[in-house]
Amino acid sequence: MEAVSAHISVPGIQSVGGLSSGAESSKRTSAQNVGFKSSSYHGTPVLGPAAVAAGKAQRCPSRRGTVNPARASLIGKLKDVVTGNKGSRDESTVEIKGQLVLSRQSFFDLVRVGSNLIDDPLDAIFGQLVALQLVSVDTKPDGQPKLSTKSAIEKWTTSPGLKGKIIAGDESYSVTFQVPSDFGEIGAFVIRNNHPNPFYLQDVTFITDTNVVYEFPCKSWVYNDMIYQDDRVFFANKTYLPKQTPAGLKPFRERELKALRGDGTGTRKTSDRIYDYDIYNDLGFPDLNLKRTPLGGSKEFPYPRRCRTGRIKTLADPKSESPINLGSLEFYIPVDESFERDKNSGFYAGGLKGVSQAIAPIISGIFDHTPNTWDNLEEIFTLYSKGLPLGQDLSKTQDQEAKKSLVFLDTLFKAQGDSKSVLKYPKPDVLKQNETAWMDDEEFGRQALAGLNPCVIEAVTEYPPKSSLGPEYGPGTALTEEHIKPYLEGLSVKEAIKSKRLFKVDYRDLLMPYMERINESKFKAYAPRTYFFWTSKGTLKPIAIELSLPPSDEKAASNRVFTPPIRKEDKNYFWDLAKAHASSVDFGFHELVSHWLRTHAVVEPMIISTHRNLSQLHPVHTLLRPLFKNTMKINSAARQVLIGANGLIETNFFTGKYSFEVCSKIYGALWRFDHEAFPANLVARGMAEPAKGSYPGGVKLVVDDYPFAKDGLDLWEAIHTYTGKYLNIVYKGSDKAVQEDGELQTWWNEIVQVGHGDKRDEPWWPKADSIKSLTDICATIAWIAGPHHAAVNFGQYAYAGFMPNKPTHCRKFIPEPGSREEQKMLEDPETWFLQTVASQSSTCIAATTIEILSSHAVDEEYQGKRLNDNWTSNQEIKAAFAEFSAKMEELQRIFEERNGDPSLLNRTAGPAKLPYTLLYPHSEESGLTNRGVPYSVSI
Repeated sequence: MEAVSAHISVPGIQSVGGLSSGAESSKRTSAQNVGFKSSSYHGTPVLGPAAVAAGKAQRCPSRRGTVNPARASLIGKLKDVVTGNKGSRDESTVEIKGQLVLSRQSFFDLVRVGSNLIDDPLDAIFGQLVALQLVSVDTKPDGQPKLSTKSAIEKWTTSPGLKGKIIAGDESYSVTFQVPSDFGEIGAFVIRNNHPNPFYLQDVTFITDTNVVYEFPCKSWVYNDMIYQDDRVFFANKTYLPKQTPAGLKPFRERELKALRGDGTGTRKTSDRIYDYDIYNDLGFPDLNLKRTPLGGSKEFPYPRRCRTGRIKTLADPKSESPINLGSLEFYIPVDESFERDKNSGFYAGGLKGVSQAIAPIISGIFDHTPNTWDNLEEIFTLYSKGLPLGQDLSKTQDQEAKKSLVFLDTLFKAQGDSKSVLKYPKPDVLKQNETAWMDDEEFGRQALAGLNPCVIEAVTEYPPKSSLGPEYGPGTALTEEHIKPYLEGLSVKEAIKSKRLFKVDYRDLLMPYMERINESKFKAYAPRTYFFWTSKGTLKPIAIELSLPPSDEKAASNRVFTPPIRKEDKNYFWDLAKAHASSVDFGFHELVSHWLRTHAVVEPMIISTHRNLSQLHPVHTLLRPLFKNTMKINSAARQVLIGANGLIETNFFTGKYSFEVCSKIYGALWRFDHEAFPANLVARGMAEPAKGSYPGGVKLVVDDYPFAKDGLDLWEAIHTYTGKYLNIVYKGSDKAVQEDGELQTWWNEIVQVGHGDKRDEPWWPKADSIKSLTDICATIAWIAGPHHAAVNFGQYAYAGFMPNKPTHCRKFIPEPGSREEQKMLEDPETWFLQTVASQSSTCIAATTIEILSSHAVDEEYQGKRLNDNWTSNQEIKAAFAEFSAKMEELQRIFEERNGDPSLLNRTAGPAKLPYTLLYPHSEESGLTNRGVPYSVSI
């Protein structure tokens, strides 16, 4: 983030120091107009009676875990101070001690030099340039807000010492107030930063000399006061429904929401805090002849909304926005959506850029003068044993952007030696116990239930399948009962369907309209259907793959059916190629739809509406806030690196430049909020049936050994139960209170009507008109952002880090029977297979990318845990959360026991001997752990 220039800050500095001119003072609005900067706040002298009280700023360790002990120590020290001063104070006043924890702007682990070289001398000259003022929950007799005198934080320039001025970290400062004894409860404070540079305000704690504690979890960047139209206000961790808001806080509640909404005009600046909506009209580079269709705002290309940036339109296409802000080379997001200083996902987001800017060109260059095809499978295995020689000394580059990338990549990928000339990959989990299991049909089937994309398989309800497409795409199918009957263990197809033993993953009709255009590129793909049978052994076996192509000028439509060998020891190379094609399409669908669309994209408008419409005083805001941590930042990184024109998705996955047109069509055809609730999703796919009794989620699985669903339902039940208890507490069991909650109703209406406006008229949207319906809504959002994202994200490297198991694309069609290509394939099937699947460069670029995406941050917030204990002061809610935390610990043990059960062949007992750990609530370590469910779409 860029520092605010010093010259625009000087007037603010002068006025805080009591040196403002009459002209400057006359610009201040009276305290009665609380929606504007208050003269009561700005006109009060900084040097009040308490401003010279002793207090020493000190370094605090960066907080990466639960901070209860540290907070207890902090509160204890504050109590000691106020207790020691109690005997000497005037009984008509109350002394209040405050402790602020903040961090300055940093670059990696170093404080930006400007934060010290500019801020500290100015503070020394003008004195006490960061000041606070307390806000009572009560009002003055005339009905206006009751504010304390102003007090500055103490000893900014003398602490935390020289080392603390250089090494980034949390800094602790004191502030002291004297307020009248009838001041009342502290509900908020306003803060004014008159330094040119911003700081990140972690939290603030106040303690009165009667040992009353007020806690403020701030988590916000505070910029120079001159950029704000109004004072920055922070509320205590005590929440209120709108109608319950104390009179002293009501105007501050309203004005803060107004500031976050903005007016919908102008180009957003780095320091802005404004949340607004726009369509995806910035995926292309029209001025560079890389035009991409805008998504959202039309019936043809519906899509969720993104955050509005207000960037200028391109010259070549007035409907498209320039993809980046040329001044900062960053997509705008509201400043508080940026990662905190020690956020490791920020590190990973930077690494994602590093892959695009530095490593991908190097990898591509390595293979520019080679066939770019793996010679044999053993050559792929050397990526994990010897690494990829990069062919150059990366440490000697003079390019500053490349140097920044190397800092990320050296840590992420452990490039070896001082020259950083070898990129070594960790061995993917799918290979660790059995390096050949990925070729096994049972493993192929197991991954449909427990792999990286376990949320698309569905029960078959009719066979042969019917197509919803018109005759211009050719016959709907070539599948017959004879194709699959030999694999049904004596059952007829009708009996297999009735007994819920026949399943499919079907992408045919979704992809057929794009296949001809996709296949005009370097990628070669089919629109596949894959059929599976649940065996009496307790495994899911693939029994047929149909690969379809639409008619072209040269060829008629094609529906080719491939079936596996009857005996396991037999070999069918056509079947192996069919599985590779089906896997590459499944991986592409996973990345575009199961992962990006169904988590990242659909959640962003929910975040925007929450900040625009639910005050931080609102208890539902407190409930939802951890679900949104870091999502907008990682989405902005994705828009720069992954999903735009010539990004890593387009250049590596089979859908190529049509990737997000396809994504839009699938959003329009399939996505519906009510089916994102996990039990409803399973029922809609025929993988579960409604059930009475104690079944989690009220449904019974048709296949009990379905790891994603089995563990997921337990998580859903726990999340839904906690959410219901929380909402019953805050609404006191009253549906009427939900209906009369204006902020809540506006929040949900805006999500439906604006954030997902292309689907606003769908009849399936739930109404937020009762505690039950609101519980379903909030639990569904929690499921999408938490367990669903964890299941499709953190296992990517475990399965797709080994390319032959999940190719990003294929480069050849399967040879036609009797052709010369068939003969070549049969002569050397391994070489043909490797010529078919992804190239060397695509393999390495994809592996590098998904290793980042599969990694947990050091400050991840997992289900049932919170990094800070001051997020609420409501004891009933804390008790409900303690029950939720205990449930998460119990589920962790239950899931571990399931993975140790030898009868469950889709877990550790399966071919790859790979336990299903993706929905373990916690991960004990950061990085590539293949386990842990954060609350949010955090990477």
